[in-house]
Amino acid sequence: MDYRLTVFRAVARRQHFSRAADDLDLSQPAVSKHIRLLEAEWGVQLFHRLGSRVELTDAGRILADYAERVAVLTEEARRVLAEMAGLQRGYLRLGASTTPGLYLLPEILARFQARYPGVEVTLAISNSADVARRVLDAECDLGFVGAPGEAAGLQVRPFAEDEIILIVPPGHALVQQRALAPEIFAGATLILREAGSGTRQLVEAHLASLGLRPKRVLELPGCEAVKRAVAAGLGIAWISRRAIALEIAYGLICAPDIPTLRISRHLCALTRKDARPTAASLAFLALVLQEAATAHAEKPPRPVS
Repeated sequence: MDYRLTVFRAVARRQHFSRAADDLDLSQPAVSKHIRLLEAEWGVQLFHRLGSRVELTDAGRILADYAERVAVLTEEARRVLAEMAGLQRGYLRLGASTTPGLYLLPEILARFQARYPGVEVTLAISNSADVARRVLDAECDLGFVGAPGEAAGLQVRPFAEDEIILIVPPGHALVQQRALAPEIFAGATLILREAGSGTRQLVEAHLASLGLRPKRVLELPGCEAVKRAVAAGLGIAWISRRAIALEIAYGLICAPDIPTLRISRHLCALTRKDARPTAASLAFLALVLQEAATAHAEKPPRPVS
């Protein structure tokens, strides 16, 4: 915390420059100088001088409230960082929707366990709605989803970019299209994830905004089932670009390059607003953010369909 705020808090509490100076092991002129500099920086008067005593002004009372909160957060940060430095054992319960759970977190989890082998980690993979519920119910310390939906009671932190794209079987009429072809789409079977899927929410909203309605809908649980159904020729689907690299490489599915049918989103980390984060969860989140920053700096080209 800015040392001038520390001096300000001492004066505000003692309502006396000399007594605050004694508490801080400073001279009284040094304390007065810190307060003058703080008042000059903020452009307000913080104290009324009443002889040897002082009294907070309205601006001073506002700053005192913020200074106390900063002090609490600083102490909490110091404590958590000390815990992380000695993180030898503990538990970490993770929840994730399919895209981050299958295609992003495993490598990060391996690095985390190599760094903190004494921490026992569990990872539950389900749809976004269920992950949010698990975090709210304290069944998970951290959640990672593609669409948080209603986030009351949750702290939502975007950590990585993602793109939902159209996939079709090889030889499908949409493969050669470079612009939206409503008539082709109208005769297609659309394969959707189960209710509660963040991907499904985004796809349905996007298609509604384009005025597109498929001939029929097939609902399947999980993106792996969706990919296999598309590869088998049962229909078309939207899925995260992160999930299809191998299938594209082996020619099992195709991803038509139609810009209007691409959906951009952020992957988000979820925590409870009213819960104190554990050292293990903060350490894992730090690794996730580091990985996301590295991936963004070294963003690979899109796979060729």
